[in-house]
Amino acid sequence: MRRTICLLLLFLFIVGLPVLTYAQEGTLNVRGLGNVSTYNFILNSDGASFGAYALLWPSAFRPDPFTSEWVPSLTSWEISEDGLTYTFHIREDANWSDGVPISSADIKFVIDAIQSDLVPSPHTDEVNSIVAVNIIDDKTYELVLDQPNCAALGDFFGIRFMPSHRFAADFSDMETNPLNTFPDISGGPFILEEIVPDSFQRYRANPDYYEGPPGVATLINHVLENNELMLLAIEAGEIDYANMQGDIFQQLSQNARDELQVQFFPANSLGFVLINWADPENPQPAYDDGGNLIEQDPHPIFTDINVRKAIAMGFSVEDIMATLGENGATRALSVVAPAASWAFNADIEPYPYDPDAAMTLLEESGWVDSDGDGVREKDGQLLEFTVSYSDIVNYFETTSIIMQDQLSQIGFQVNVEKVEWSTYLNDVFRGQRFDVTPISFTVPSAPDPDQFTTLVRSSNDVPGSGNNVSSYINLRTDELIDAGVRVPGCDNAARAEVYHELQQILYEDVAIHFTLSPSFYQLAANHVGNFVPGAAWAFYGYLEWLQTWTVDQ
Repeated sequence: MRRTICLLLLFLFIVGLPVLTYAQEGTLNVRGLGNVSTYNFILNSDGASFGAYALLWPSAFRPDPFTSEWVPSLTSWEISEDGLTYTFHIREDANWSDGVPISSADIKFVIDAIQSDLVPSPHTDEVNSIVAVNIIDDKTYELVLDQPNCAALGDFFGIRFMPSHRFAADFSDMETNPLNTFPDISGGPFILEEIVPDSFQRYRANPDYYEGPPGVATLINHVLENNELMLLAIEAGEIDYANMQGDIFQQLSQNARDELQVQFFPANSLGFVLINWADPENPQPAYDDGGNLIEQDPHPIFTDINVRKAIAMGFSVEDIMATLGENGATRALSVVAPAASWAFNADIEPYPYDPDAAMTLLEESGWVDSDGDGVREKDGQLLEFTVSYSDIVNYFETTSIIMQDQLSQIGFQVNVEKVEWSTYLNDVFRGQRFDVTPISFTVPSAPDPDQFTTLVRSSNDVPGSGNNVSSYINLRTDELIDAGVRVPGCDNAARAEVYHELQQILYEDVAIHFTLSPSFYQLAANHVGNFVPGAAWAFYGYLEWLQTWTVDQ
């Protein structure tokens, strides 16, 4: 029901390297966010891995780069009058690089695997509404829904085809298949040639790609997480493409900018501060195996709404946004991104930076500094928490430092913990072992108000795989999430009423403290040809149009 959400700015491919390992004709150098954890789409959705497997595993269709409307690519499709059956036709000339046709069996395998209890997948939201995958023939299949879903095409876009003939039909090798670490097959524009962990992945153009071979002969995805080195590489003219946020762009010299093609667009992205409602020492799912709600151990201080509101009012989001530069970000207020403007509840006022009001709220709840040490307490419990963050994106570190500085001035004891990215993903985020953490999500589909609701749906509170990692449980908001995609006729005005109520509840609860929606700057060296970015690039990244580029070196 919800689209793929790729953790940490899914399409944030910031390009840069201090020394080019390869510099050959027709080579495009890009930078990944980190090592690829797996090439298996079914098992993962982090940004670094997506940037790798999206080159190999195709989607059924793609967005128009300027309008974001869905257009045929691997498939064309029809929708039944009752809105329940989507019939897709796969191109006859679409084959895997080993010559086997891309078929209906491939998409059925992927959807069945995600829906299987045998496979831990973060993509269950995309397939929850699918009750049947019917293979009509090798190149035709149907997706049948339990009821009409206004966000269905966005969900389907998030599902990648994978070569089912290279996996066990019973999913027994899902987590051990060699394709997870070195796929020697592709249905996308590039084929993997070489991996050097902690260094790079190198790809060659797929000559049999159904939309035509890429104009770029070689693509090198460099593992380089350090933004300082990336900036040095840009200044040295050693990059071909970069996608970055404003705080990084501001650090480029004017000379470097003059050597680049530059445009920026608001992203379909949300930055936020997660406040854990449950005890991080004992992460639990929202429901047991029988579907019954589990009464989770509460967090020692964050179940107090005045504490959550004091956090929201006790540090300045505007100070964070200022580091992103002019036009670098838009204020985010709730789970509906400003990009989905027709459903965005503009009547909600952001929590102001008001330390005096925040202190009043704390005192009303009995949090006082009785011993004069600067830290409030109540019933023997210190008003203390730890902000855990990864510095893979600069403003996460900025947010953490500002929170520590400004909240400490009103009686919080704020500890700050920087965590290496892979550890952060596994232990902090997916493991739900945190008090507070700044993070962001970007959704690779046209802006829809349903996209980010995965963050607060109770059924997604599943340590290890779900996206509701703050353990916010509210059955009324669950009802509204369902209602938002079931509106008869998918009338936008009627849908907007549902999302306005949803946003109001989340805002009043401080379920999550939403901060900003960043803009993405698209940069390409002048020798990159056919570089014509559209606004949709901020939603999808560059991968959907990469095969049309050329590199004149």
